[in-house]
Amino acid sequence: MKQRVITGLIFLVIVLALFVPALFFPYTAVVMAYIIGAVASVELYKALKIGGYRPSRLLLSIGMALATLIICCGLFFNLKVENTMALYLIIVCMYAVSCGICLPLVRPKDERALLNGIFTGGMIFYISFPLFCLISAIIFIPNGWFYMVIGLFAPWGTDTFAYFTGVAFGKHKIVPHISPKKTWEGCIGGTIFCAISVTVYCCLVIYRVDNIEMGLVPYGIITFFLGILIAIMSQLGDWFCSVIKRRTGIKDFSNIFPGHGGMLDRFDSTFFTLPTAMLMAIIAYNLF
Repeated sequence: MKQRVITGLIFLVIVLALFVPALFFPYTAVVMAYIIGAVASVELYKALKIGGYRPSRLLLSIGMALATLIICCGLFFNLKVENTMALYLIIVCMYAVSCGICLPLVRPKDERALLNGIFTGGMIFYISFPLFCLISAIIFIPNGWFYMVIGLFAPWGTDTFAYFTGVAFGKHKIVPHISPKKTWEGCIGGTIFCAISVTVYCCLVIYRVDNIEMGLVPYGIITFFLGILIAIMSQLGDWFCSVIKRRTGIKDFSNIFPGHGGMLDRFDSTFFTLPTAMLMAIIAYNLF
């Protein structure tokens, strides 16, 4: 437990050191995204390989490069965030889907080539999309950094409170075949804590930073339900990686963070909440 706490504090310091400067120098978010994306890609590739799959490293690298190229195009042509997102969804999604047929073409003797191609495309979208949202929100949306605070840190608060609620009151298992220790009580406790935290943060910080004209009470109600959505996506992200680990027979994706596992073990929920926080930023940018 002591090692886990120390590692967690060191990890938090590193994340803050990479993320806080992006408030003043938005392009530093690219550095953070590249570090997370590169390490997560390697971890997921190794996990799938241990499970007997053979995704394509070349196609994966090209897909990540395409996401970076779209960010550069958005900056060069001074595109709005909606146009940049549309470019990503059209180009990268088409490419990711195409990976499903590319591998059978170049691996005619591989009986699982189609499945490996689908996994390759899935890896591209799973890793690049949330990091694309992180960079796009910070660079293209005014005050987008403040929304990414929710995407990055809400999952950790949700997980922590869900753990303590589950320990204190947990009796009913929610997904025992995926995460044996997860309970309905912990899930509900983490969700309520997340919703309240997001509401308080939005009302105290974003409401004033964005100069939102809507009344504070209706705004608080809306953000409360968005906080519930964030919590749901956070726990889905956790279960998603748990399924991968169980299917591939590994305990952690790596051991770069002693007591915590690897990059994906720390950002599994975040990969699901960053797009949700991006959704909040776009809604606020266009409606509020």
